[in-house]
Amino acid sequence: MAFLEAIDKDLIKIPMTAKDKKEAVDELVSLYASKMGLSASERERIVSLVMDRELLGSTAMENGIAIPHAKLDNLKKPAVVIGVSRLPIDFGGEKGSSIFFLVLAPADNPTEHIQILSSIAKICSSDLFVRMLSSAKTKEDVYQLFFD
Repeated sequence: MAFLEAIDKDLIKIPMTAKDKKEAVDELVSLYASKMGLSASERERIVSLVMDRELLGSTAMENGIAIPHAKLDNLKKPAVVIGVSRLPIDFGGEKGSSIFFLVLAPADNPTEHIQILSSIAKICSSDLFVRMLSSAKTKEDVYQLFFD
């Protein structure tokens, strides 16, 4: 599955209300859990997996982008939850992050996981694209940026 196929308009949060890394991860995972009808314990398990991955090294990148991610057992297809914050959040990079791509991928397909992470890094290497994403007002605006 390609990165664009994993994007779902219902998994875009704009604006985010989180003020720190844990709140940002929780906000993105909560959107995913709500859409997928997951229990509170399943949601917490995903938050824990993502935060455990962050302990290995921050997923903050240049341009105010962060790509928190986790591999999940029993996941059938990857999901990408996109969040845009009006205020930068300290995600462990040189500067705060305001654009987030939460990547959840099946544990049994590491190649797909890496391909999605690589696609996000590539598309976000464009300063123009990042500026357009940062200035988006609605989830529809964000969605259209990927499909225009």
